[in-house]
Formats: sequence, C-alpha cells, structure tokens
Amino acid sequence: MMINRKSVFRVIYFCLLMTAMAPAEEILDGIAATVDDRIILISEIQSQVQLVMMQTNMEQASQALRDSLFHEILKQMIDDKLLLIEAEKDTSINIGNRDIEDALNEHIKRIKQQFPSEAVFLAQLTAEGLTLKELRSRYKDEVKNQLYKEMLLNRRLSGATISSGEVREFFNTHIDSLPRRPAGVHLAHILVSTRSGEATRDSLLAYARLLHEKAKSGEEFPILAETYSDDNTAQNGGDLGWFSRGDMVPEFEEAVFAMTPGDISDIVETQFGYHIIKCTGKKGDKRQARHILIGFRPSADDLQRSEQLADSVYNLLLEGADYGQMAALLSDDEKTADMGGDLGWYAADDLFDEFKHIVAQLQPGDFSSPVSSEYGYHILKVIDKKSSQPLDFREDYDDIEEIAKRYKAQMNLKKWLEQAREKYFIEVKL
Repeated sequence: MMINRKSVFRVIYFCLLMTAMAPAEEILDGIAATVDDRIILISEIQSQVQLVMMQTNMEQASQALRDSLFHEILKQMIDDKLLLIEAEKDTSINIGNRDIEDALNEHIKRIKQQFPSEAVFLAQLTAEGLTLKELRSRYKDEVKNQLYKEMLLNRRLSGATISSGEVREFFNTHIDSLPRRPAGVHLAHILVSTRSGEATRDSLLAYARLLHEKAKSGEEFPILAETYSDDNTAQNGGDLGWFSRGDMVPEFEEAVFAMTPGDISDIVETQFGYHIIKCTGKKGDKRQARHILIGFRPSADDLQRSEQLADSVYNLLLEGADYGQMAALLSDDEKTADMGGDLGWYAADDLFDEFKHIVAQLQPGDFSSPVSSEYGYHILKVIDKKSSQPLDFREDYDDIEEIAKRYKAQMNLKKWLEQAREKYFIEVKL
C-alpha cells in the first residue's frame, strides 16, 4: 500500500525560503521581535512574505492577507529561534563540515533549479554583483543552523510512540480529513543503461593520468579539483571533510586509509569513475581528504549504442518475445532482472516525470517503447493498476499508524514550543 507521506500532517515548521535574487520592492527595516539575545528584523519577514507571494502566484493579494501572512511568518521565526537556541545548547548534537557542505550543495542546487539553465543562473548572479563563492558564503551559516534545528526536531519527533487504541481514536476523529489511498501502478522494466564503453573508459583513464601527473608534480590540488573534478565537491576544492570507515565505497576507503597526510594516491577506480585522492588529515579512525573525480560519462557513440540496443529489445517484444525472459537476459538493473524486471507498486504521482504520461496511457499487460531517463533507456510494463480509494483501517493500518504518530509528534512539539516561550525572554515590537 502506498501513501504519499509528503502530503499528510508533515511537521514542517521552518524552511529556508531563500533566493539569489534581491527583493523587487523596497523593504523598510527595524526590529520586529527579540528572542532571548537574538533579533528578528522586519526586512527578514518582508523578504519571506514576498517570496511566498511569488511562489504561490499571490502577488496581487490584499493587504489584509499580506498582514496575516506577515504575522504567521513572524510566529514561525520566533519558534525557529527557540529551536536553534535549544539545538545549540544540546551538546549531543554534532554537525561536521561534510554535513554542512553536503547541505549547502543541495541548497545551491535547489536555487539553480529555479532557473531555466545554469548559464541563466550565473548571469543572474553576475547581475546581482555576486559570485558563486559569495553566494555559498552568504548561506553557509543559515544552512548550518538549519541542520542543527533538523537534528533537534528529528530527535524529538522520532521518540514519539503510539498505542493501537490511540491509532483507532485518531482514525475515527480524523477520518474525513485523512488522505485517500493514492492511485497506484505495479510496474516492471527492462533497463538498458547508458554506460561508458571500453574505448570511452580508456580515454577517461588517460585523462585521469594527465591530471595525476599535475597533482604529483606539485600543482595546487584544490585548484585542480575545482577546475577538473566532476564531483559536486569541486567547487570546494574537492574537500570531503572528515569521514570514518563505512562512509565511502570500499575501493576509495581502502586507498585513503592506507595513506598518511600529504600523500597523493594512485588512480583509484570505483563505480563512479577514476579518483585522484589527497589525504589531508588523520585523527584516530577518521581521515580527511580531497579528491578529483573523472566520472564515467558516456560518449555520443555509447549513447547511440544504448539507444539502438533498447530499440532492438523493444522490437523483439513486439514480435512476441517473453518480457520476463528478456528482463532476465538483458536488463542492466541487477536488483530486478531475475524477477522479470518487477519494480513493485508505486503511487502514480510519485513516478519519475519521464514515466507519468506514458504509464497513464498503458493498460495492465501493455509495455512501452523505450523511455529515456538519467539511468538509461527503460521499457516499462504495467502489471496492474489501482484507482484512488479511502483508507481502510485494517488494510492500511501501518500507514494510518504512521500518520497518527506524526500528528502526535506535531502536537507534542507544539506543546514543547509553548513551554519554550515561557522559558526565554520574547518581545514582539509590532
């Protein structure tokens, strides 16, 4: 059974509503509220109001609605400050540099996705008088604070327990507002991946060797990584931060844990590509390193071969070949090939965008022509479909229990925030 948990009783109190672009309207400043020794500026709230209005296409909303939204965001920001104060006092919460960098990379990625292309994004940065490095610096503290708050929230919410009686009471009380069981589809696929061919890998290895020579000859490793690496750590000079055994893939780990600070590895091959690693720190059972990744990216010839193979498989299916046998013989998805390509049940709304429209047109037993995704070419088969239905207490008990648990956690958090408001000095100046 499938429930899209993103849409039900999600405990999302605070999100980073940030953008690379400056507000279009002039914003008056001043202190809106004080929480303990921290302040909330009027400009901060107005920026959030403008962003929400823009994201929800409500730029023409009435002043009354804007005022209501302003005070709601102010309330959330006060709760936000309380959470951060408590999180920073919790000595058991430890956020590492790698955690911050990963979260920062993900946030910058989300900002980029608001633009038609990376070129447009970079042009907008230039127009605002910013570099990518300055943008990262601007958001680093906010991302770090968000990680602290999320860690505290996760600890408080994960501890919520609920009895079967409470689940039944919740179900009876909220039955009219509970989400419906979403429409679902039981899918199989044959995957023809777009792998790098042997000739392509030979060329990439030769390229990696040239970079390895540059690194060994003394050229600045961070600059080489920033210039040539295919990894998302490139913009930070290839810095991977501190990590322990089990954090990296085995081949990478084996190399780096045999190194001492200052060493540069030989070329290390993993599932991701060719790595050149520099060990930058050693502390007990932890290591710190930078790396340059030459990723296994397919050439135009590789892509063409994969497309031709996918077309050939599709034609064999049209001629009556058995789908399950073809999946077992030819699918590159090792997890599903031996099961006839069976992917299991999915909520229709959770499918990749590339799949939604095509699957909607297929009936049980039908298969598609090759569909392209970032993983390669898929020949999809619909095994079964189910329409949207109300939740059933017995059949959907696990999902109802999860929703009830989240609701209880939300109520507990609300109560905790009320207690925190009594614990700290809070002054609203508006």
